[in-house]
Amino acid sequence: MPLVMIHCPVTGDPVSTRHTMSEAQFAGDAFENAAVRCSACGDIHRWTKSEAWLQPFRSLRPAQVLGD
Repeated sequence: MPLVMIHCPVTGDPVSTRHTMSEAQFAGDAFENAAVRCSACGDIHRWTKSEAWLQPFRSLRPAQVLGD
């Protein structure tokens, strides 16, 4: 399921809001009083739907074991 993302206003880095939802759910949600503690700068950012986008979730691949 896609992640709802915003940009950190301090660093400009993309930051996950920790919300996952479908495109239909995203289209129907108003995101009133939305806030997240930023993983980039540590501040709490309030955000609106117009600042957010959906990012396809990619699970981490298992680590590759290098030669002995």
